[in-house]
Amino acid sequence: MKKGKARKRFAAATKAEEAALQGFTLIPKVILFGAVLQRMSMFLPHDRKFFDLFEDLADKAVEASQLLVDLGVDYRSSVPFSLNPDSRSSNLLQIKEKLKVLEDEGDSIVHQIMHELFYDHTRVTEEKGDIRYFVHNLDNIIDDVEKAVARLAFTQRPTIPEPVSEFAPIILEAALEIRKAVGCLRNIQHEEIALEECCIRINELENEADIINRKWLKILMTTPTEDPNEVLERLLVKEIVDILEDTTDQCEDVANILETFRLKGGI
Repeated sequence: MKKGKARKRFAAATKAEEAALQGFTLIPKVILFGAVLQRMSMFLPHDRKFFDLFEDLADKAVEASQLLVDLGVDYRSSVPFSLNPDSRSSNLLQIKEKLKVLEDEGDSIVHQIMHELFYDHTRVTEEKGDIRYFVHNLDNIIDDVEKAVARLAFTQRPTIPEPVSEFAPIILEAALEIRKAVGCLRNIQHEEIALEECCIRINELENEADIINRKWLKILMTTPTEDPNEVLERLLVKEIVDILEDTTDQCEDVANILETFRLKGGI
């Protein structure tokens, strides 16, 4: 009887040790399985409809940036014909309405991308997170341009504020570089160098915008004035400068995630 009890105890201890060993090896197995899934996802047939949506959204960003540049021309061309503030701002209001439409269209594209991502089972969570971050920052470029022009509608200036004229071409060039880079995503293995060059140029443009931002903040905040209305106008222009500088930051964020796509070999 004693030998039988000893055998039972030995068998129970052996099972306990096996269970403990299985418990210790469970976590590494889960980690290994997750890594295998992530690598396998690179070879799964990803849905290519996302590229069309990315390019549509990039086109909207270029359109919005072009309207910001056109705004300066409209301001200058409208001044000689009328000193009436309502007439002078008619072009501004038209561009403001166009930007509002572009913003709504951009939001619709983002919503469609999010919907498609939810039902896309060929990508792991990390890849979906990269795409979500990318499209939201790209959409923010459109939102910020619309916001800046909406603030301009509050001003009574006969000409466009000089900081806007300086920021506008930089934002447009950055948007054009983004559109070119987004086009590279379809065949990233062959367009890797072009994509990298776009990202480098966008970062250079953001640095240029930083210089403009610091210059105008110094002017707006340190130049003396005795006119209370001028103080209020400066505060409004400062807010516009902040928004446009943030727009260039959004462009840089888009470039950074494009660089991530390049390093990962695609999306």
